Amino acid sequence: MRTLAPLLVLLFVSTTLSAGPNKAVERALERAVAAAPGSAKLAVAVETPQGEVLYRRQASEALVPASNMKLLTSAAALELLGAGFEHETRLSLLGERSGAVHRGDLWLLGGGDPTISRRFDKDPLLSDWVAGLVKAGVKRIEGDLILEDRVFDAVRLHPAWEPADFEHWYGAEISGLTLNDNCVDVTVAGGAKPRVSCAPESAYLRIQHQAQAVSSRKAHRFGLVRVGEDKRTLRLSGKVWTKAGGYTTSVPVADPAMWFGAVLAARLEAAGVELTGVVRRPRAQERYDYRRGFSVWLRKSPLPRTLAVLNQRSQNLYAECLLKTLGRRDAEGRLTQQGSWPRGAAVIERYAQAQVGIAAGEVKVSDGSGLSRDNRLSARALCAVLRRALSLPSGQVYRESLAQPGEQGTLRRRLRGLPKGVEVRAKTGTLTGVSALSGELRKGERVVVFSLIMNGRGTSRRHLDRILQALAEAL
Repeated sequence: MRTLAPLLVLLFVSTTLSAGPNKAVERALERAVAAAPGSAKLAVAVETPQGEVLYRRQASEALVPASNMKLLTSAAALELLGAGFEHETRLSLLGERSGAVHRGDLWLLGGGDPTISRRFDKDPLLSDWVAGLVKAGVKRIEGDLILEDRVFDAVRLHPAWEPADFEHWYGAEISGLTLNDNCVDVTVAGGAKPRVSCAPESAYLRIQHQAQAVSSRKAHRFGLVRVGEDKRTLRLSGKVWTKAGGYTTSVPVADPAMWFGAVLAARLEAAGVELTGVVRRPRAQERYDYRRGFSVWLRKSPLPRTLAVLNQRSQNLYAECLLKTLGRRDAEGRLTQQGSWPRGAAVIERYAQAQVGIAAGEVKVSDGSGLSRDNRLSARALCAVLRRALSLPSGQVYRESLAQPGEQGTLRRRLRGLPKGVEVRAKTGTLTGVSALSGELRKGERVVVFSLIMNGRGTSRRHLDRILQALAEAL
């Protein structure tokens, strides 16, 4: 007994020291959780990167995660596609060349890249693509501009999305050829007659001008909506103050691949390259022959760039393009199939269960972005996703894709009162009646992953911010 006593004392002291901070975290979170409205479902999970549970409350209940679904989509993409994956888009000629004349078609070969936009590329968009043709000495193309977007299926709007979302940038159509987030940037400015301009420019969209110019600033009120069966007419109505500066909004376009082609055709014309044929999709059995073709422009977009926009800006289109890209994987992991929502959802759900270890009842994948209310994830599942993704060799890519308080992204105006030395990287999630916040919190050497999800009446991101604030202070 005399030899065992010191060992027992050491064990007791060690247990007390390790349990002390964790107990403080538990007490702080209990108080913060108790202050949240009782009418909403609230799930909370806080764990160490090694899986030690610091706090759980209804953590196994599968709830609507909103944009926290993007954490699972981006984790699956990073692990299954690899950090070195790049989406590719090609502009290629097929046919015969005679001097400055090309007799054959110009092919635009889409790879599902969501990043071809004014955010990353030279403005005016696609002007450098056409410069590749000019540099090659091509001045006339006796053929068609063919838009190959069949890497994804033709279902461009998810059946579970609400129709009202289709009129907003966050509900833009998903296509194998994507330009400027599949939205046109429309600017309305004052003057003797209200002025409307679109970027990128093309003849694809029509402007129906019904607005009046007014000298009173108080009367300044206008609307911009898509009308017509093809949704290619933008109607401007209301009253625009004559001295109003430019107001810009992003409006989704119908059939984005055809719009992409129209913008490219406009760039060809502006550069003095004549296209004698039409802009069209390939016929049923028509395929580009890579053995005979000649690429004049190749754009590669690295996966980390895509993930950063997806998670920091919560860009839905990026998530859906990644989901459909994952749906292209065959049994050997090669991208040989046509990407679709059912295939991509099945890949991500299998990944969640088989590789992350999430119980079947705690995950349901409907889309990649979280815009669908049919998605389900538990707080415990999201912590498991975070632990796995952050532990990968490419875990730093995942970490850096998440938003930070006070920085660019969805946390820019949130969590400003965190204690000194606390670093948070997280993903927000918001739908009507849904709020979620999950990520990683660091204080010195201590690191935890957390997931907070609220569903129902009384849901508010303020409650989640207060809970995270309490966690940060307790650490």
